[in-house]
Amino acid sequence: MNQHPAIVLAGQRNDGRLAPVDPSQWEAEIRLDGRMMVEYVVEALQQSSRVGPIVVVGPQSLPLHDVLWAPVHDEMFANVLSGLDVVGEGPVLVATADVPLLTPDAVNAFVDAAGADFDVVYPIIEKSLVEAKFPETQRTYVRLVDGTFTGGNVFMVRKEAVLQSRHAVAELLSHRKAPWRLAGDIGIGVLLKWLIGRLSIEDAQKRVRELLGINGQALIFDYPEVGVDVDKPQDWELANLLLKNRPEVSSSFQNP
Repeated sequence: MNQHPAIVLAGQRNDGRLAPVDPSQWEAEIRLDGRMMVEYVVEALQQSSRVGPIVVVGPQSLPLHDVLWAPVHDEMFANVLSGLDVVGEGPVLVATADVPLLTPDAVNAFVDAAGADFDVVYPIIEKSLVEAKFPETQRTYVRLVDGTFTGGNVFMVRKEAVLQSRHAVAELLSHRKAPWRLAGDIGIGVLLKWLIGRLSIEDAQKRVRELLGINGQALIFDYPEVGVDVDKPQDWELANLLLKNRPEVSSSFQNP
């Protein structure tokens, strides 16, 4: 079975809402049930039969083994590019370090479901699935014609497509703190459709193609674990409780 390289984005400094929970310098170092958050993510990837090697973009002081390292930068997209510099051409799985509930099964299912003809595949999870499995979690949802969804924190990219569109992506991201410029980029028609609940997945994918020249897939995905990240104290409390009560995973774990 073919494996794809994976990049773990572990370069977010802990200078925001999680600092009162754990004063560690990096969010990846924040401890949940006695272990650093990033360890859970890397372990899920290592136990998956679909990925390898694993590249960590973060401080090399992290206690991780059997991984490659890439230099860390201040911006998320710069860290994605840093990780891509270490891997070869083709599809690459990217995961953030703040999804400690990620499982090998979820990784396998996502890699298997990601369309081979797309430059970027991004999972979206229906609200009812998230609330059924994690009723205590509070996520941000978007209402589309196809349903009400939250986004995941793993995605597949084709390295060559990202590099070709890097300048367009960087410009769009530079507008994220200027709402009117970002609205202009996205288009008033698209925004109005979204506001009245008439925007479809296909509409969004088409606009991404127009803006960035990227053939993207918003993949409806059935594993809520990829959408439950830890970015505020309430998230930390929930994840800590769930991990304390999670059954131990054998070190001899075998994937189908």
